[in-house]
Order: sequence, then C-alpha cells, then structure tokens
Amino acid sequence: MLPARNRIINSAGCLVAKWILHNCRDGLVIKRRGGAKQIIKVYSEPAYRNVIKPAIHKATEVIKVGDVVTDNGCHGEVVVTRIYCGLFQGYYKEDGVTVSALRLEHFKKTTAHVDLKIGER
Repeated sequence: MLPARNRIINSAGCLVAKWILHNCRDGLVIKRRGGAKQIIKVYSEPAYRNVIKPAIHKATEVIKVGDVVTDNGCHGEVVVTRIYCGLFQGYYKEDGVTVSALRLEHFKKTTAHVDLKIGER
C-alpha cells in the first residue's frame, strides 16, 4: 500500500489528467514567463510506450563525430571522423582502413563517442 503522501499526489495527478482529457481539445496550453506557450497532453500508457517514446528517441539520436556506426550489412563498425552534406568519412574500427562518402541515413549509432586520437606505432 502506498504511503498517504504518494496516494494524494497520485490522485491529484489523475484528477488533472481527467480534467485535461475532458476539457481541452488539443491539450492544456500554459503560457510561460518569457511568453512561450507550452502544451500539456495526456496519453495512454501503450500510446506513449509504442508511439511517443520511440519518436522522441529517434529524433534525439543524432550521429556526431567520434560515434561508432554500423549498417548491419557490408560495412562493419565505422568510426565517424568528418560529416558533410549528409555524407561522412571515417575508418573501420576493426582494421583502421579509411572510408568516405557514406550516407548517414543508412547507418545507426552503436556506441556514442570514442576517442579519435591516433597514436604512433
């Protein structure tokens, strides 16, 4: 059983969610101090888990210099060293062979930021 404080917070949250669902067509619009508008929307748990959360994850997953990417096909793991016009240059993580003019949209990030410093052998 939840402590009294948690039950009160949970019931207040449920009341707010019900009010937004019944009284606001596109969500509750709140005006912030700087004049910006913020919209509060209420989603069911399956809709959030299956639609909203994956969309947020995909939108925030940006490939940057130093990331390790793969296309699960003919290219193995590639470390990105330069990005330009939707293409990138890099080197294969396995053997160090350089590659260029690979399309970013065909690759997905596997590891975020590896150290690009190349030491002398």
